[in-house]
Amino acid sequence: MTIAIEVSAWRISAAAVEVLRFASAGFTTRPTDTPANAFFEGRLQEQPRLSRMLFDRATTYGASRASAGKIRLLNTDGGLDSLVSDYAFDGRPFTVKVGQPGTPVSGWATVMSGLLDDVSADDGAMNLQVRDRLAFLGRPLARPKYAGSNVLPDGVEGTKDDLKDQYKPRVYGGVFNVPAKAVNTSKLIYQVSDQACTVTVVYDNGVALARGANYASQADLLATAPAAGTFRCWGGLFRLGSMPAGQVTADAGTAEQRAGALLRQLALDGEIPAGDIVEADVTALNAANSAPVGVWVDGEANTQTVMDELANAIGAWYGFDRLNRLRMGRLTAPTGVPVARWSVDAVTSLVLRSAGVPNWRAVVRFGRNYTVQAQPAGSVAQARKAFLAQEYRQTAVEVVAVKTAWPSSEEVTFDAALVAEADAAAEATRRSALYSVRRILVDVEVPLSELGDQVDLGVVVALDHPRYGLAGRLLRVIGLDAGVDSDTVKLTLWG
Repeated sequence: MTIAIEVSAWRISAAAVEVLRFASAGFTTRPTDTPANAFFEGRLQEQPRLSRMLFDRATTYGASRASAGKIRLLNTDGGLDSLVSDYAFDGRPFTVKVGQPGTPVSGWATVMSGLLDDVSADDGAMNLQVRDRLAFLGRPLARPKYAGSNVLPDGVEGTKDDLKDQYKPRVYGGVFNVPAKAVNTSKLIYQVSDQACTVTVVYDNGVALARGANYASQADLLATAPAAGTFRCWGGLFRLGSMPAGQVTADAGTAEQRAGALLRQLALDGEIPAGDIVEADVTALNAANSAPVGVWVDGEANTQTVMDELANAIGAWYGFDRLNRLRMGRLTAPTGVPVARWSVDAVTSLVLRSAGVPNWRAVVRFGRNYTVQAQPAGSVAQARKAFLAQEYRQTAVEVVAVKTAWPSSEEVTFDAALVAEADAAAEATRRSALYSVRRILVDVEVPLSELGDQVDLGVVVALDHPRYGLAGRLLRVIGLDAGVDSDTVKLTLWG
């Protein structure tokens, strides 16, 4: 089997894109192949690897993780020295294929694709660094900052003395009691989101104000004051009719409040092209759990942190597959027809690990209050005061029998961005079923030829192994090392 790599790069001296081709053994494609008569230099010293996990540290909740790899090319003769001086690789695509010599390269299987970061040299080798695309989402979420350009009493950009160069806030889904930004102190105009949303309630020190008719435009917002004691809205902005007595907060929501759709929107806002998002996954995740969720973003928040918060609301995962596409789904116990089944003879290595002691109690915290207020106005109802005093509400499901077998069993708590108590209770029940029973983690290696096109993160596979109760056991893939060295693939399986 031969490994072939095609790399796009910007040739600085030519001011044009070039395609560079390397392989584990040099060869030239046929005149009838695509590409035709192309020479792949036999310089591949180490096969690229990219390890990916649905969740960090091989757990089954929390942040997603990917470990960036590199393409190491032999350069003892200095033939690739120009890659450092005359080529730019940042954000350029690469593709890795495997196949049999003498067969058309156009028909070889693609085992990895992605983007590159940069190039470095050491010990007679050139290293093309593979971009960790999840790390790309770790950058600050792209959104505008306040210009600080108000010429009071006009403007909604704050002044150089208050909001200048601060990020504008943004609402994804439904949120409660977020602290509104005073974008025009002369006309009592506030903002909760830089994008369209519905401001449902505005509070002055915990007291709900009466709502007036929505404004027709920003000009209307600036020109017309609401009646005293009321507020009127335009998009993510609203204006008060009277000077507030205390802190101004608001409940707000976007038209779309399903986790799958919001993850998609955040990826787009994080500058992931729409064509790199698997839309079928978004649709399936929306169908799996359509409960309303929400996050309010303020300050220098990074995209992945916000996506993790939304994903955790419904026990979802997301990440990039070996073809560099954004995938997403919800973690459920492995059931159904496996996409692959491996016998004991097909498994070259197997390590059984405990997935931890089962949890006797699953707690889901929901309905986040973004502004904790210990002393709201005296006229606020007692139930509302209780809400304002706590950041989260919570619901729990207990399986006391677990502590009989595992006396050290502990509870597991999830901070979920769910809006409603009923949805949080349903999620607590679902997670209790996942975590109150004994699970296993299995690290296996299988031949690359046994992987198949369907095996990737999140899918269900089966092991036919006579040991450890693994005969026909269904397991879910939560980790995959997409390298092709030694012709094997390393998988982490859970179930």
